[in-house]
Parts: sequence; C-alpha cells; structure tokens
Amino acid sequence: MVLNVKGMGVSRQRIGSPGTLAEVFRGYWGDRLAPQLIDQSEVIHAKPLPPFKGSLFNLAGGKEFQRPFELATLRLRNMTEVMSHWKTYIPDGAYLTQRGGTFLFNSQGELLYEHRARGILGFAANMSRPLSFL
Repeated sequence: MVLNVKGMGVSRQRIGSPGTLAEVFRGYWGDRLAPQLIDQSEVIHAKPLPPFKGSLFNLAGGKEFQRPFELATLRLRNMTEVMSHWKTYIPDGAYLTQRGGTFLFNSQGELLYEHRARGILGFAANMSRPLSFL
C-alpha cells in the first residue's frame, strides 16, 4: 500500500519551501524525463476548463513524456475534486497536512519506505520517476 500525503493551499511560507516553485513550474513546463500522464484518447474533465482530449497536449510539445500543462491539468482536476467534497476529505481542519510525503507499508503494516518532502508539492525523491525506489 502506498500512501501519498500532500499539503494543500498556497501561502508565502509554502512558496518559500524548498523545491516548491520548481515543482509548480514543472507542472506547466513539462518533464521529458517523466512518463506521459494522460492517454491520447482520454477525455479530460477539469472544471472550469471545457472537456478536451489528451491529444491536445501534443500541441504543447509532443508525446510519450510528461507534456507541458499535463501535470498542471491533473492538479487542477484533483483540486476541483477535493474542494467540491472538502468536508468528506477533511472533516477536521486540525489534521490537514502541511508537507508532502510518501510512505510504503507491507500487508502487516510495517513501514518499508518513507520520503518526507521538504517542499509542499513533493512526495518522492525523484519527482520525474516517483516509484524508482522500487
């Protein structure tokens, strides 16, 4: 079981977190070392954007790698989902995480791997290939 823990929201303090701006920009610029995230034929529903096919990202730089705006679009879709169901995901704001991290447990609940990010958007030591530790 892999558990990703991500903080939400943006403030001056979080923007100053190590690696945060680089990770934000990676979502807009793309990452030629990371795999493509959205299939060409997938229809993307990310309000307030109108629905569109994943092949639209090809116009921003190609295919078979994480294309410009691809990660940013997934983040928008995730943010919209969380914000529209806020009380379901966050019943008590006191437990809202402030940093990112990844924790891998075996079936007995023993910790096999952990990464504690120094920045707000980080969840892996290698963000281009987050499961490379396997």
